[in-house]
Amino acid sequence: MNWNAGAERVNGYRAEDIVGRNFDCFYTSEDREAGLPLQTLAFARSTGKFEGDGWRVRRNGERYWAHVTVSPIVDAVGKLIGFAKVIRDMTASKQQADRTQEATRKLNLALANMSQGLSLFDADERLVFCSARWREMMGFEESEWLDGLIFSDLLRRFFRNLDPTLQEDGIGARVISQREVLFTQLTAEGAATAEWIGRDRTLFMNHQAVPGGGWVTTIDDVTERRRVEKHIVHLAHHDMLTDLPNRSVLEQAIEDALAGQGGAILCIDLDRFKQVNDTFGHHAGDSTLRAVADRIRRQLDVGDVAIRMGGDEFVVVAKAVSGAVGATCLAERLIDAIRQPIGVDGGFAALGASVGIAVMPADGSDADTLLRHADIAMYRAKENGNTCVLYESGMEELILERQRLDVELRQAILDDGFDLHYQPIVCLDTNSITGFEALLRWTNPRRGPMTPDAFIPFAEEIGLMPEIDDWVLRAACLEARRWPDDLVVSVNVSSTRFRRPGLASKIVAILAETGLPAHRLEIEITETAAIDNLAAARTVLNDIRCLGVQIALDDFGTGYSSLSLLHALPFQRIKIDRSFVRDLATNPQSEAIVRAVCGLCQGLGVRATAEGVETAAQVEYLSKEGCSDLQGYLISRPMPSIDVQNWIRTFDDHHGYVVQLG
Repeated sequence: MNWNAGAERVNGYRAEDIVGRNFDCFYTSEDREAGLPLQTLAFARSTGKFEGDGWRVRRNGERYWAHVTVSPIVDAVGKLIGFAKVIRDMTASKQQADRTQEATRKLNLALANMSQGLSLFDADERLVFCSARWREMMGFEESEWLDGLIFSDLLRRFFRNLDPTLQEDGIGARVISQREVLFTQLTAEGAATAEWIGRDRTLFMNHQAVPGGGWVTTIDDVTERRRVEKHIVHLAHHDMLTDLPNRSVLEQAIEDALAGQGGAILCIDLDRFKQVNDTFGHHAGDSTLRAVADRIRRQLDVGDVAIRMGGDEFVVVAKAVSGAVGATCLAERLIDAIRQPIGVDGGFAALGASVGIAVMPADGSDADTLLRHADIAMYRAKENGNTCVLYESGMEELILERQRLDVELRQAILDDGFDLHYQPIVCLDTNSITGFEALLRWTNPRRGPMTPDAFIPFAEEIGLMPEIDDWVLRAACLEARRWPDDLVVSVNVSSTRFRRPGLASKIVAILAETGLPAHRLEIEITETAAIDNLAAARTVLNDIRCLGVQIALDDFGTGYSSLSLLHALPFQRIKIDRSFVRDLATNPQSEAIVRAVCGLCQGLGVRATAEGVETAAQVEYLSKEGCSDLQGYLISRPMPSIDVQNWIRTFDDHHGYVVQLG
């Protein structure tokens, strides 16, 4: 027997210790029980050689991974006289291979559970690797051989799978175009994206260049995401109750009509609608508005647009009518359709309608003028009693009233003739007051108390809102100085004031004048104020935020509600419009929007404040969805400044909000 130094080093036996021992002493107990030693010798004898890997045991009992070669030794006449064994210690290689195998297993597991599809192409545009998810999303069968196929060929098959109705010529053109775009962008930017819409799905591809040539492609199935986005955009541009377009599309609709053949603007105000709400309730009022919207829609021609402005007011942009005669005929049809009885809750609603008409371009060459003139004509129609009236330049009474209101508003600014009421905002988690929103009130010396809706639109129209906003800001800061130091005052800033230069410097001046710390002031703006010019809005709001002033997005969901708006602008609070909160118990769309906004706020790290909270059920739902703060009549109606301090004491004495959630 020959036992060299290598064998001694690997196995731990000296020659004198191993001579005479059985061949199976190097095997593990499991292998011995399985008869592996004898099988190895038998195989070597029958085939002339055995070669394999397996666990072996050193003298000290330590196991190691060995590569073993066993060959039979025969004498001159071919008689077996023994075996020659060559053994190599491969433990390190085995451990490395195991680590690689485990890493590969984990990678494959991760790839198998990715929602995205993943693939790798080499510098020759050939597929090197693809995950099962990628294969599935590209529409390839599991049995199809794809490795080594050219990108263009795969793309051609992908387009055919995506939309079987495509013609081959069209597929070829798309392949050429997509390949050209891909390599242009990969060369210039190191990345490229594409989105493909099929008959039943939408896929988003992201390509990233890799060093040495080639690229990695990931695919996302964004079908549901795009469907939701489309639905959100629809909701943003349409009235939730009637599904008519909302005021966000009004200006563009008028501009389109002016750029075309003209037409007319019809302002419609329902008569006796308040009686429906008072008699049958708000649910019946909502169904009545839906019925009215449907009747208006049925009277329109192709290209006409009916818009719900809010409440019981509608606007029709009639592009198909010809002059005053055609507009009057349409108005009369609308009035006749609306006055037909509407069945509600076992009874009937008998409505009327007053319609004011402004003809393009005779009554105005821009949207604001046309709307204003149609509105003036509508008020004249209401005075005449459920009629339609064409705007005339000689409607002096209304113009005179507007002039009086103009003078009275300007005088109120000079004389501090406005008042502020304050509505508290309460934190749901801590059951504590976080601050108050300042709300404008005005007692007109001639007409008595006027709600903001009765004079603010007019003030906006005549350009007085910036001055009124500055008055409100100064008065609110002065009042807030009297409150506890941890309370914030929220002040609404109109779109016109927001767009006027110098807002940040005016805030600095007012804070210095009143002595209110910047962190105790919150500025509220609406979506429409910001979205008109996103870049300018970002600059203004960043300047304000740098002062330490907080910023809130008011009436979220009633305008365009672009997600890019939330990402680009430094909001600390998003206020959910009262219309969604009001309908929580009856409208699944309102629930979905509130849930989405609360989740969005949590993801963005901003506070969600629900406006118009009036019931404990609303509080329970908002709490469940993670809403941060509440504001509404359930907590308190807006109060004059003289009552604020006493309200705070009463709130604290009663340990906060009266409705406790279990």
